[in-house]
Amino acid sequence: ARTHGVADYLSTDAGQAVSTADVVYLCLHPRGIVDFLSTYRACFRPGTLVTDVCGIKTAIVDAAAVLPDEVDFIGSHPMAGKEVSGVEHADCAIFKPANFIIVPTEKNTPRGLAFARGLAETLGFAHITQLTCAEHDKMIGYVSQLTHAIAVSLMNANDNTHLAEYTGDSFRDLTRIAKINENLWSELFFLNKENLIAEIDQF
Repeated sequence: ARTHGVADYLSTDAGQAVSTADVVYLCLHPRGIVDFLSTYRACFRPGTLVTDVCGIKTAIVDAAAVLPDEVDFIGSHPMAGKEVSGVEHADCAIFKPANFIIVPTEKNTPRGLAFARGLAETLGFAHITQLTCAEHDKMIGYVSQLTHAIAVSLMNANDNTHLAEYTGDSFRDLTRIAKINENLWSELFFLNKENLIAEIDQF
């Protein structure tokens, strides 16, 4: 972060950092977010705005219930990513054609919802929309999780040792996302298993 000049202040003391923050953006695996909120819930100041990037919402919004009432948690899901990770693959261009989903609850304030929308606009997302937790997780079960499950299945359905010598764009496009972070996606699959299983059955 120092090398790339993307931070004015850095801390390895999460509780201290949270206690001085106006905005907290949770960029962890689902269970990491649940654990973080439980561990540091007392550190959040009244009026703090909290959001996340998690690919499932019901479990995360449920976990955010431990936060003090004066803390505004607004679930969000930037639908932008790659099959590769690491700062060397950072690319702001992926936001421009992408969708940003805000997942409000009855606890959210107009200020909190305006913050989430402003964040998406600042990052340059092409389309900003709102869904309930249930709507989000059902939709994600189809457009994201089912597609990843299919891609992985295609790669495991045959001996693919020499496929690169013969495949064309269609196979590469269908299987690009099979190179997934298995720890992250296992959590996403299991935390949304009812929706994903229903989509697999229908497929």
